[in-house]
Amino acid sequence: MVNFLRQLENPQINYEMFYEVLRDFRKGGLKPEIYNDFLLTIKSLPQLSKRTISDYKAFDKFGLTDISEDDFSAIMREVMIRGIEKSKFCWHPEASATNCKVDQKGRIVISAAHSIQNNGVLSKIVENGHVMSYALDKGEFDGKELGKNHASIFWGFCNKHDAIFRPIEIQQYTKTLEQNFLFAYRGFVVSSHKKIEVSTWMNYGEQSDNDIKRNKQIFDNAILSNDFSAIETEVFELPAFYPIAVSSAFYLDFDFQGKSIPHSDERMEDIFVTLYPTENKTYFLLSYFTQDKHLYGDLGNQLRSRNNLKSDITMLIAAHTENIYFNPIYYKTFIEKYEKILELIMFHTQFDHATIDENNELNINFSFTPNNYLDNPYDINFFGY
Repeated sequence: MVNFLRQLENPQINYEMFYEVLRDFRKGGLKPEIYNDFLLTIKSLPQLSKRTISDYKAFDKFGLTDISEDDFSAIMREVMIRGIEKSKFCWHPEASATNCKVDQKGRIVISAAHSIQNNGVLSKIVENGHVMSYALDKGEFDGKELGKNHASIFWGFCNKHDAIFRPIEIQQYTKTLEQNFLFAYRGFVVSSHKKIEVSTWMNYGEQSDNDIKRNKQIFDNAILSNDFSAIETEVFELPAFYPIAVSSAFYLDFDFQGKSIPHSDERMEDIFVTLYPTENKTYFLLSYFTQDKHLYGDLGNQLRSRNNLKSDITMLIAAHTENIYFNPIYYKTFIEKYEKILELIMFHTQFDHATIDENNELNINFSFTPNNYLDNPYDINFFGY
């Protein structure tokens, strides 16, 4: 079996995007004239749980060949670029071809938006035009430096509707309901948009799509009715400038007391977090839908009563977000030493163990997340002074 057919062994991969690029690049012997027959042969394979190596002999007729590591990397880069292109749309509830600027083909023109303010927050943590971030890349932890203008970019609004964020971009933060709502909304959009980008080649399942749609509807209704009370926000202040910025959304399985959080079957209830520095303090905003207060309403009280804010914030963002940026010198001084631990934390908190059913669908059985992980047994601290 040629090596790129291994993609068919992972039901979480949407293999067609990968093979489309392989075809277009004329790699591995996959050419346009055999592509349709190639796809039909894939669809004729037995279900994954019953598949044997001999079943792949059906591909021998195509004369396929292995691809190199360099070819694989180039193909994956193109897959990601196409995923970004396919997922460009305006998230605003009033977005339409009549309300947004369109190109000559009538398509909405999406601008490159920053999930973290470029000329405000990122400019405070920059070093020689660069910031640091990290991510799990191909299963390995990767700390990387990137240009400030390219940091936190996502293609989620037209230029007209991106103006919704002006109260948190050009106005000083005064903890208003509107500002807190917009910080939460931005965290939701950037996290959900990234998942939609990746879902062009990774299969998250129908439930993930449903969660995004239902949570978006709550935000949409609040925006259309100008009801910023749809979000509740706990505001915490660290009395120092820390060159770290975060905007994200995620769900919690456990609270700070290790108690399980019972999510509904209708949608996954998220929290929305923002971390950003000002000249003499650093704000941490913990937000959730008011209708989800029965799940998350005690988190703020727990954070205050524990009196361990630096550790608690560290674990929330280390375990659940990759949309995080640091000053490069600060990263190398205070964060780089934790890279192996951060990889372990992400493995424990961002991956589930699954089995495959008779329809090649994933059944999530259990999580590796320990119920006490927010107690920071790893003893890491993102706030180095």
